[in-house]
Amino acid sequence: MRHISKITTGTITIALALGLMGCSHSRSNNESIDESEAKKELAIELKFLQNECERLINKDGKTEDKTFQSYKNDFNLLSASVNSTSKIETQSDRELKESIAQLKRDVDDLTEKEYVQSYKRFNSSKTIYEVTLMNNMHDVIDATKDWDEDHNELALFDNKHMRSSKAQIKKDIGPAIDHINTLSKYKIELMQDEIQKHRDSYTKLQLEQLKKATHNFDLSLDNQIKSIQAYKPIGEDYSVSRDFCYNSYDKYTNACVYITDFESNLGIAKAGEF
Repeated sequence: MRHISKITTGTITIALALGLMGCSHSRSNNESIDESEAKKELAIELKFLQNECERLINKDGKTEDKTFQSYKNDFNLLSASVNSTSKIETQSDRELKESIAQLKRDVDDLTEKEYVQSYKRFNSSKTIYEVTLMNNMHDVIDATKDWDEDHNELALFDNKHMRSSKAQIKKDIGPAIDHINTLSKYKIELMQDEIQKHRDSYTKLQLEQLKKATHNFDLSLDNQIKSIQAYKPIGEDYSVSRDFCYNSYDKYTNACVYITDFESNLGIAKAGEF
């Protein structure tokens, strides 16, 4: 990008004054649970998924995408917890029927010991994050990297319109902003819903890290939108758009601090990821 090339920000220090690491689970994963109770809890979740599956299949009119995405995450979380191969990807009646039937068989086949292990995985912050949040989180990370022209809409816009006329720029502003809203900002909404849904399975610190990360990524995207709205052809005053771009990068950097700490503490962070 002409206005920002991998800014060197130095060492970024953000104090996480978030109190103790006290667990906020309704039941701690370290707390013992017997086989019968674990079996009962997983049976309740399976029944919920069966009812939701029927509702999706017998829907009257088009189901909202958020409803399906929520079901998909709930289904895949239980499936991963019981080590099932069954997985939901698309909203197909056939896929929904076959997947729930396979999941029921896999749950029914669990041994008493496996029920306990599965229940603990089902309530594990690591499993929950990997299944319900991680893919969207890393998609948003890519979308807010200022140098990633394959995913960052502002970087792509700047590269495309570096020498464009006012008319050409104006024509593409709306579609670029729509892309940010319907793809990246929508994924943030989905993540915020999942964080709220599973808030009792995260520690206080983990919850703060997730909330602050998604909030800063959201602000980064807001500044991308503002930069595109203020975009000027080459030779004109570009300072306003450039300042919003700098702000976008700063918010991205802040967010990465939180999510890096979060993933590192879970033991799933990858070197050189951000």
